[in-house]
Amino acid sequence: MTDEELLRSVGLIARESNSNKDGITLAAILLFGKDEIIASALPQYKTDAIFRVENLDRYDDRDVIITNLFDTFDRLMNFGKKHLSDPFLLEGVQAVSARDAILREIFSNSLAHRDYSTGYVAKFVIEKDKMFTENGNVSHGNGELELNDFKPFSKNPVIAKVFREVSLADELGSGMRNTFKYTKLYSGGTPEFIEGDVFKIIIPLSKAATEIVGPQKDENTQVSTQVSTQGEDVFEKILDFCEVPRTKKEITEYFNLKNAKGFGKRYLTPLISEGKLKMTIPEKPTSSKQKYISVSKS
Repeated sequence: MTDEELLRSVGLIARESNSNKDGITLAAILLFGKDEIIASALPQYKTDAIFRVENLDRYDDRDVIITNLFDTFDRLMNFGKKHLSDPFLLEGVQAVSARDAILREIFSNSLAHRDYSTGYVAKFVIEKDKMFTENGNVSHGNGELELNDFKPFSKNPVIAKVFREVSLADELGSGMRNTFKYTKLYSGGTPEFIEGDVFKIIIPLSKAATEIVGPQKDENTQVSTQVSTQGEDVFEKILDFCEVPRTKKEITEYFNLKNAKGFGKRYLTPLISEGKLKMTIPEKPTSSKQKYISVSKS
């Protein structure tokens, strides 16, 4: 399909009743628009990601996101992965990431069902004992939703349809069930879904979720004391070490890692996504000569 045919197929081009002319919808701008176009069409649009564990008066880390919904989803996922541990869990005989499953559900919910006309700033906040999302909402009730008596209602059906087509979301209503299931695996707790003018999802966290971030110590992976239990220190140390170009091997040796499996995905990929680190050979990501350098030093 052409770009126009693709947009029409999912309802992102509509006819304006007064002029009787076709035009792209606000959903199309949010999904595919450039940042400046989104800001022009919807100046109040913003998502605020906050990590608040040590500095309770302010925050320990923050990402203010004003970009299209696909990039917003990716940045929220990277922010969550950066600050939350990912314990090894089995679902039957299959290894699963309960953390990633929860993040996927709460972010797709926030982005697909948000009331974008309100000036309320959407939030994703990680604290010691919980993480939560908040977003403006066209309410169809008030109070906490019950899993056994929940009637799903699509607030932005076109955005939700696109998310389902690209596998960022599943069928309507499944997200809440999945969130209950994986929260039980992740922290042993029960999530809360609270309906109102501000829609809120609260996920309880165990103490280990925000204190043990990064490669875990086991018989195959020994992490030096240089790697703090707070993941932010690891990211900063990588950026400092990469003031000159470094290979992945040099970086992992700097942290005294004998088994570096997963290190790049956990630390290097988020830094590259945030524009803080870049590859010296970006056109060949897997090159044996690949090195990494801090953007401020490149």
